[in-house]
This record gives sequence, C-alpha cells and structure tokens, in this order.
Amino acid sequence: MAGVLAFLSVPLTLAAFTWYALRARRTGSGQSLMAPFEEIWDPVSHRTNIEIQAEAERTPETPSPGDPLRL
Repeated sequence: MAGVLAFLSVPLTLAAFTWYALRARRTGSGQSLMAPFEEIWDPVSHRTNIEIQAEAERTPETPSPGDPLRL
C-alpha cells in the first residue's frame, strides 16, 4: 500500500505544479512562489526583480493637451 501511495504521489505532485504554473501565468503571479528562496540565495537578483516589477507597474505621465513639449 505504501508503495502505491509513493508511486501515485509523483504524478500528483507534477500535476499540482503544472496547475500552479498555468494559474500563475494566467494571473501574472508567478514570482511569489520562488521569491523567498531567491531572496535567501541570490538577494541581488531578488532586488533586481522587484525593481523590474515596480517599473512595469508604473504608468507613464500623460501630457497636458496644451503642452508645447508634447511629442
């Protein structure tokens, strides 16, 4: 019985990771799962990813309608 459970745990684990990956890609939340490990082992990369994410969330300022510097 224990062998069957151990054998079935591998495909179930892979299915769970696949489900999470598809969900993370659809909602855009893929960074949250590995972020703690990345922060521990590679803090520079973690800070860089935070800056990239913050830059992506910023919206550019819209110029005023009568602005002479408007391109």
